[in-house]
Amino acid sequence: MEKEINESRAKRNIALYKKYKLFSYDLIFYYAVEVLFYTVVKGFSLSELMYLSSIYAFSAFVWQLFGSFIVDKIGIKKSIITGNILVTINMFLFIVSTEFWMFAFANCFMSLGFALKSLTESNLLYGSLKKIGKRESFSKVEGKSVSRFYIIDAIASIISGFLFVINGYLPFILCFVTMIIATIISFGFEDLKVEDEDEKLTIRENLRSFREIILHKRNKAMLLFAFVFWGLVSVIRTLYRAIILDIGIKEEYSTMVVFIATVFIALGSRAVYGIEKVTKNRTLTVFTYVLLISSMVIGIVGLYNNLTLASLSIFLIALALISIIQGAYRVAIKRYVLNFTTHKYRNKITSSYYIVENLGQTLILFISGLILEFTTNSIACIMFSVVALIIMSLILIYMKDKIGLRPEQYENLNL
Repeated sequence: MEKEINESRAKRNIALYKKYKLFSYDLIFYYAVEVLFYTVVKGFSLSELMYLSSIYAFSAFVWQLFGSFIVDKIGIKKSIITGNILVTINMFLFIVSTEFWMFAFANCFMSLGFALKSLTESNLLYGSLKKIGKRESFSKVEGKSVSRFYIIDAIASIISGFLFVINGYLPFILCFVTMIIATIISFGFEDLKVEDEDEKLTIRENLRSFREIILHKRNKAMLLFAFVFWGLVSVIRTLYRAIILDIGIKEEYSTMVVFIATVFIALGSRAVYGIEKVTKNRTLTVFTYVLLISSMVIGIVGLYNNLTLASLSIFLIALALISIIQGAYRVAIKRYVLNFTTHKYRNKITSSYYIVENLGQTLILFISGLILEFTTNSIACIMFSVVALIIMSLILIYMKDKIGLRPEQYENLNL
């Protein structure tokens, strides 16, 4: 009887998760006008925006250190609800803040909310699918859910551009409303009883678990990759939006370019299952080289600062490839992280991944902010891409015999 109740809750979680992701995956209406809002409405420079992003990433790194303990203490459902409430409050702070330090504080606040969400949302789906014997469907369900979000976000990005021209605060107010909706929906989730949930670990045992995870050969390689990759995406995402304005696209039409990018992010997240079947165990390698070569192309287009049909076409093709990688990576990496895990270690492995990712993001965003103090957006993009290409090539060589192997080739596989 208890098993049937648990399976019923799992199915309800999966169905609700698909609706929930439409509003909760990220900030709708926000990113299309992010650069415009900070530079035009609030008067910050692009380097200051990079510093704010770096502060967010560092705060997320700090919160991730304690995040899994919070989740273990209050449970997945309450963690999701708390995370959404914090992000909602943060959006209000963005609207009313006027000084750099106020935005820095708001970013610290938002990072805790997204830390709790990142540790629990995918775990809720994975655990629910596992409970009904459909664990292998994780990439497909997550990919479809994320792609639907990006379709909504793509439409919102167009609306944001025209609303921004009317009033720069309107897109942020709508973002605030969507986070309220996500918070309300999150109250419908159910915590699932798992086989080992009565096993309470001490702080010392928790720290020992983290040590086991970090020293595991496969995880060590994956965490090294994570340390660099998402930081690269974050910088490239900000730079291309600045270069859009540099090449002469008007503010209200710059969001049309973001719309195109968002559509391709949706396609990437939806197509990840098919991409993985083609790339097999070289998925992360393909993602890396396509991302950085495309970024270099965008920098070169911006360097010539001449808006023609040819230059715009090249820019959009490179941007489409970057966006596909961005969407596919966020789904694919979750499968890499969650594969071969047990409930005992799942939250901690997820937490370890985000700790390392945010630490790398902090460093890379801060360095990019320093570079932008001394050079143009386009030159910074080219320099950044070339150096990153060399570093990531070395990391991929290190990963070659540690990631993407058959299950029987790993040592001490299941954590």
